[in-house]
Amino acid sequence: MNTLRHPIHEGGLNVLDVKSRNEAIEIIWLKAYLNFSPSRQKWVTVMDHIILAAAPPQSVKKARENPFLQTWKAPLKGPRAKHLNGNIRRMLKTAQKYQVNLTTIRMTPHLLAQLPTWYHLSAEQKPIANARVKCLLKKHNVSKVVDLIKSSARLCHPDQHSTHQKNRNCTCHKCTRDRDMGCRNPHKYTAEALTRLNLIPPKHNPTKQEPPDGLSLTKSRKQRNELARHTNRDITFNPSITCKESLAECFWIFTDPNRNPTQMARRYKHQGPTP
Repeated sequence: MNTLRHPIHEGGLNVLDVKSRNEAIEIIWLKAYLNFSPSRQKWVTVMDHIILAAAPPQSVKKARENPFLQTWKAPLKGPRAKHLNGNIRRMLKTAQKYQVNLTTIRMTPHLLAQLPTWYHLSAEQKPIANARVKCLLKKHNVSKVVDLIKSSARLCHPDQHSTHQKNRNCTCHKCTRDRDMGCRNPHKYTAEALTRLNLIPPKHNPTKQEPPDGLSLTKSRKQRNELARHTNRDITFNPSITCKESLAECFWIFTDPNRNPTQMARRYKHQGPTP
């Protein structure tokens, strides 16, 4: 059969490789599924609910969001896999076969803040079990990294929250609001949020990003490049390595999950005269 798929001038009949064609279709469906922008289609949301229903029972239900954004995986075998229809199973198997992962050199703090707090892909994993964590999850509805940043702000920026006191009886505005929501110890909840935030390594932690290195093209340089394209003139190379638009552009296929470092990627300016 492989011979029949070869071009005619190579002795084959140019027969369509149906299996490869179907896998390519599954990858296109997967691309639409991994589009987390506001334009995400409704069928994708339905698929989310089906996949969440099949999630491992040992994971915390309210902490689950998406298996491609978190460490838990949708089962492809066993009794829970029966929740998934054939189309979803084929798509997930194709993603597994061709190693589709959230793999990027660098992301903007805005995109990093959109990642889920729980079962974070690169954070040190700790149980979602103690009272403080359950308070974060259930009473304060913390789900994204940005929620951790907001929750821990009174500890990270004490100069902006000078009235906050590090005890359970703090009467600052935010602690009073949290207490009205049913939180028994707002300061401990805030401290737990900071602890969870610090579990995320610098590469994926929006609060530990380094300042701009000045190597990326400015807006005016990008505009000159656009003009140069239309006039067929020289274009200045843009060395940017940062994903900026959406989480969708951070997913890659044919990756090696064992080679996804958590260290920050850096660019270095040339020292001395330009060669």
